[in-house]
Amino acid sequence: MNKITEISEWIEKHSTEIIKNIDQESVDVYNFLKKEFKESNVNENYLFQFVFRSFYRIDNAGLTPEFKKEYFEILEENRNEKQFDYEKVLRRLYSFPNRKGQNTLQFSFATKMFNTIDDIMPIYDSEVAKMFSMTRPYQSEFEIKLDKYLDQLEKIQNGYEQIIKQNLIPETIGLFDEIFTDNKLSEMKKLDFIFWSAGKIKTRLTKKGDNGFHTIDELDEIDRKIKTNAQH
Repeated sequence: MNKITEISEWIEKHSTEIIKNIDQESVDVYNFLKKEFKESNVNENYLFQFVFRSFYRIDNAGLTPEFKKEYFEILEENRNEKQFDYEKVLRRLYSFPNRKGQNTLQFSFATKMFNTIDDIMPIYDSEVAKMFSMTRPYQSEFEIKLDKYLDQLEKIQNGYEQIIKQNLIPETIGLFDEIFTDNKLSEMKKLDFIFWSAGKIKTRLTKKGDNGFHTIDELDEIDRKIKTNAQH
């Protein structure tokens, strides 16, 4: 079975839990950020910066004020770009050590920056990567690590495009639109929300018992028991 088809079937099977795990506030905040970005210079819009940092948890990543200042300067500089130079952006950010004095490759935050400019660009997140059975690259070399991240992001984008083109998760998308009426989100952005939530649900279901992670068959049996118990 095609990997994307398998993932899509799992998402459809757990569509109710996945959509219920997304809150209205997150959708509203995302739309607020897109509107503020479109209508203002984000270097001077400190409300936008505060909400953006909170929404994407940048303030929890041990990064310096200098890094954050540079981050929003790059965001503003690239607002009219149609093709994004990940290496150039990430090298600029890499030159700002974190609070521990370490130079870090902040790939996920770069994807969140580019997604703000153009939401056809998917966000790379550990929960999303989990749905594709990917893990964050462990290499320390900048070039090798970036190449692996970009390869993973390409697989995620290709997967999203296949899901949209072949309409692989109609029940989940339909439920998303039913719950979040007039959400103003592109199909790609809906998949960002859905895959992030699906990764969270998958983590919850797999972390059962003392023996670590379960197989897909065991996961389905756990899910069946959870639903059965909820009915009694």
